[in-house]
Amino acid sequence: MTLSKKTIFLILFTLLSQCIFAENNSLIPSVQQKPDSLFIKDNPVVAQLDSLVNVKFFTNTDFITDVSKLNKYKFPKDSIPEYSDSAYRERINRLGVNSPFEFVYNQQVRNFIDLYAIKKRQLTSRMLGMAEMYFPLFEEQLDKYGVPLELKFLPIIESALNPIARSRVGASGLWQFMLSTGKLYDLKVTSYVDDRCDPYKATVAACKFLSDLYSVYHDWALVLAAYNCGPGCVNRAIRLANIDTAERITYWKIQSFLPKETQTYVPAFIAVSYVMSYATEHNLYPVQPPLMHCDIDSITLTHDLSLSQISSYLCISNDNLQMLNPAYRKGIIPATAETPYVLRLPRKIMDDFINNETAIYCYKTPQEINYLAQLQQMASVKTSPSPVALKKAGTSTTSATAQTTTTTTPATSTEQATTNTKTESTTAQNQTKPKAKTTTSTAVKSSTNVYNKYVYHTVQAGDSLWSIASKYSGVTIDEIRKLNNLSVKQTIFPGQKLKIGLKG
Repeated sequence: MTLSKKTIFLILFTLLSQCIFAENNSLIPSVQQKPDSLFIKDNPVVAQLDSLVNVKFFTNTDFITDVSKLNKYKFPKDSIPEYSDSAYRERINRLGVNSPFEFVYNQQVRNFIDLYAIKKRQLTSRMLGMAEMYFPLFEEQLDKYGVPLELKFLPIIESALNPIARSRVGASGLWQFMLSTGKLYDLKVTSYVDDRCDPYKATVAACKFLSDLYSVYHDWALVLAAYNCGPGCVNRAIRLANIDTAERITYWKIQSFLPKETQTYVPAFIAVSYVMSYATEHNLYPVQPPLMHCDIDSITLTHDLSLSQISSYLCISNDNLQMLNPAYRKGIIPATAETPYVLRLPRKIMDDFINNETAIYCYKTPQEINYLAQLQQMASVKTSPSPVALKKAGTSTTSATAQTTTTTTPATSTEQATTNTKTESTTAQNQTKPKAKTTTSTAVKSSTNVYNKYVYHTVQAGDSLWSIASKYSGVTIDEIRKLNNLSVKQTIFPGQKLKIGLKG
């Protein structure tokens, strides 16, 4: 196979950031490593599989349905079937009959079959259940982009179908995208959102990535190797293998020149494909998660909302919400009209959400109420005059007046804010000495920032800083931001109270 230098430069080396070695960060992988030496304590496949143990999505829901119907071989409950190499080889060859992927059986594959079908049986049952949730999505997109449907098994060795899985090198999500590669395929990452963990967006990106890799290697096993360690590592292995230009380059010919993790990657994929396809023959049955693919619905939001608001108002498990919406890193959906986001909910409660959407936006949990109160208190401290400013106010009467004004808490009602303003005006009028009057005016100007009074506006669904400012004469967006310590990038949310300064 001849590789175009231009193609390699444009497609491969832009993805060089994924050329990460599993161990020692060595530039040239060890060729002394025996292929049969597969399992080490921190084997990434085993580590991701074990991550399913702590997934709360399964808490108190571990049950297997219709075992009597699925157990067509009438195995005893705790039976662990094992088969000969010839049986494994025949079944794996059968998988390759109608597939463009070249399925091979060897000792490495056998070791991984033992891992999934014997050593980690309970976790494999969980993955069989999760497959019913994610495989319809995978198959739809793989078919759309012309990628073999068998590659739906790829996220099993990448993440064990755990959407919040994260590797030791920082890859995230079902398809384990690195940050740099994710950006190339429009997966955005911010402090609040990680598209790599969004099942739909990450699946689309993975299909595009796999298609691009196939346009270079024209061999799906090499594509998997490049997906795992990066095209740069695969190209290096091809050069080190020194394969005759007339020969067809295959994964097995360059295997020993690949990073250690990638040397077991394709065998693991073949083993997973076998076990998932022949689970019944190994007395393995799916542990059903609380929701199936057909039980999930979605809605587009244009205003920010927290998962805890939805959880509390609709009485749905927050763990289930997090599992359905794993891209929202802090449990907050930072949606705006310009940047909408998708919320996924169980289909049976979607109507409840739609019917109560406005109320949910306004609803605040006790934790959120306390958090907002703390923010308002901090804003009050920042806008209060300093002791030095009070000292310069002049007379003790004037200082007392200024102090009375500045001890008003930001969470007080409109009436209280108005009362304080009237107190300031009355005190100023009662000053008879010119010097005191001038001093008092300075103090009032300093403490109120030339505003005559303050009111508090409760943000409603659909409000923006522009629409709020337009409701009050002479008020600007910048003034609202300054009074409430809002940065340009910060958004407002329904139920939030904003301090408004009025000049007239």
